[in-house]
Amino acid sequence: MSNPEIPLSVDALKPFEQGTVKEGSLALAGMNRLEPLILETEGEAAVRLAFFFDDERRRVIEGWVRAELEVLCQRCLEAMRLPVESTFRVGVVDTEVMAEQLPATLEPMVSGQRDLPIHELLEDELIMSLPDYPVHEEAGCKASATLERINRDADDAVAQAREHDTDNPFRVLAGLGTGGQDQGGTDS
Repeated sequence: MSNPEIPLSVDALKPFEQGTVKEGSLALAGMNRLEPLILETEGEAAVRLAFFFDDERRRVIEGWVRAELEVLCQRCLEAMRLPVESTFRVGVVDTEVMAEQLPATLEPMVSGQRDLPIHELLEDELIMSLPDYPVHEEAGCKASATLERINRDADDAVAQAREHDTDNPFRVLAGLGTGGQDQGGTDS
């Protein structure tokens, strides 16, 4: 049995007046800003949204969104499944000026429209939950053995260079600045 589908938008007042709680799913397909960041748009995000007025009569949406996204591992450049989750507490306001007056505990959602674009809020939350550089766990990444070998070779090269420091052709240059007089030119 699948979860009921979360609507793409909701009325700007009714769910808050009714204290509506919605749980369900939202398709990843059609999330145009998320699509370039993931490899596969099949699947759904699990969602929970609670609409209410706070003590100051501000419209608040509190909830979470969870999904398992297929992204590109930035270490081995292979596909990987990445579970993401975001919890949020949003204050819905009509203007930017009102958004500036919200307390720090509320993320602003500015919408002067009759319908609130819930799908945009959820897409934003999914995008913000993605790491900048997704990578497999080191043990499960195909590139780990190669990177380990490269690091070991680099460490060996540094150690070898230290042993042969006397052969350093730049060693002569290091003493030039301290051994002689200032050879600066004159301005004419």
